[in-house]
Amino acid sequence: GLFLRMHAVKTLSVTSAVPRTSASRRKATRIRIRTECAQKNQTVIKFSSRTCLSSSSFRRNTRLMENRNDDASFVCRSSAMETSSSSTTSTSNNLSAEEVVRGMYDAINERDVSKALTFIDDDIVYEDFNFQEPFRGKESVKKLFEESCTGIPNDLDFIIERSTSSLPSSSSLTFGCTWHVEIAGEPFPNARGASFYEISKESGKLIYARDVVESPMKLGEASFSIIRVVAPLVKEKILAEKKKTGGMAKEEMASSPSSSSSDNMFEVVGLWAAAATYWYVLLLSPPFAPVPGYPGWAISPEVIQDVINSSVQFFFILQGLNEAGITFAGNATDFPVQPETLAVFNFAEAFVFMLFPVLLMDKTKLGKEKGGELKTTTFWSISMFLTNATLLPYFATRAKSIGENRKEDETSTYVSDDVEIIHEEARTREGREGKKGLLSKGFGIYGLLVGMYSLWYFANGYVPSGEERNLVERWTYYVQTLHEDRVSVAFTCDIVLFYLWQIYFTKKVDPNCSATDRFLPFFGLAGWLIK
Repeated sequence: GLFLRMHAVKTLSVTSAVPRTSASRRKATRIRIRTECAQKNQTVIKFSSRTCLSSSSFRRNTRLMENRNDDASFVCRSSAMETSSSSTTSTSNNLSAEEVVRGMYDAINERDVSKALTFIDDDIVYEDFNFQEPFRGKESVKKLFEESCTGIPNDLDFIIERSTSSLPSSSSLTFGCTWHVEIAGEPFPNARGASFYEISKESGKLIYARDVVESPMKLGEASFSIIRVVAPLVKEKILAEKKKTGGMAKEEMASSPSSSSSDNMFEVVGLWAAAATYWYVLLLSPPFAPVPGYPGWAISPEVIQDVINSSVQFFFILQGLNEAGITFAGNATDFPVQPETLAVFNFAEAFVFMLFPVLLMDKTKLGKEKGGELKTTTFWSISMFLTNATLLPYFATRAKSIGENRKEDETSTYVSDDVEIIHEEARTREGREGKKGLLSKGFGIYGLLVGMYSLWYFANGYVPSGEERNLVERWTYYVQTLHEDRVSVAFTCDIVLFYLWQIYFTKKVDPNCSATDRFLPFFGLAGWLIK
């Protein structure tokens, strides 16, 4: 491509040096060459928004240059361009749809936002599936381009792979392509995509775009399981909406479920999708894909032993007994665990421990009189060992049940979902009234103590090998485990999810909850429970 461009420049420079022929001779030559070019139906090869001759036309130009008849060469080249423009999809400014898009890509790769915007129509609608809402208007797209060109390496480029354009006879000018991102000349991981573009016939610029970007999460066969779970729920939502608007056939209305369950359908779908993703990615996915470490079905004996040793030292109870001189249950040193791993494990356990009173206080739970069979105590107890592997399906199931049995005013009367803890029979204020009581204070204080000791143990805990590690070395070791051990990745993800539950439930249970209690991870929840 570079050779062709250089030769084209040479052609123009040599042409300017050739003595002009008479007007009649130039006209006759121009007519003859234009006829020959039109008969051979020359095509055009585009390189970086430039138009050059095909190889056969290039060879003809070379011969003409050698004969010093460059005037005819220039006419032939112009005629080939005219012929090709009439046979290809082009815009009002003589750029084809492909040339517009490639021009925009070239400008982005050059980090030239101003140049890229010259290919953008004022009324553009740009859909990038990395964002929830499309970008509407040139100014909005300008911000997108500026953000995408800021702070990224200069050798990171968007490379178009396969492409196709609309036919000349089509009513619209369109271009579709697959692409990938390269950095330093090598493909960037999880950075492929497909895009569709439409060019305005009036302005000759890009008026609509849609970018579909590769997902970094490869769910494999689990995606079909998610579809099987989600599709009926989505259909139920759609049919319920049709029923409300009178747009559903009578036979569909007769067989469709009650629309009362559609109020929180998106919440149900989202929670089931999150549960399926959690189970697949952290527990079932192949080794080191998409996360480091081995799945539950291929876990090594060493990892199993670490899990057992961590469980034995749950909440550092065994260490406390040893400090008090009680050794009937064994010594903590007999169950060696790296201090960083044990600290994160117990911090996560303290977090889910403090969620129990909050779940009891949730006012949207099912009551026995509404057919509730989900016990908060039971599921929370299991989640103390399986964490979000249990909580996510529990939340999804409960959300669907709430939708099916929702009261007209769910906040007017508190209803517990625990069969044994209902109204006046509730054994705690949390279960009876949905308000904080002694249970909340006790869980808050104990959880806070365990969490604080976990942080101290992370920085100062005993290393089984006996080596000394400073805080920086301990942090480096923990980060390294996140690249090797899936159990460590899982507990880290659990802490993040517990924080999201903290934000959601504290506001739901207590609308007057302060921003500090709601958004300060772990310690905000502990403080809110103790108050």
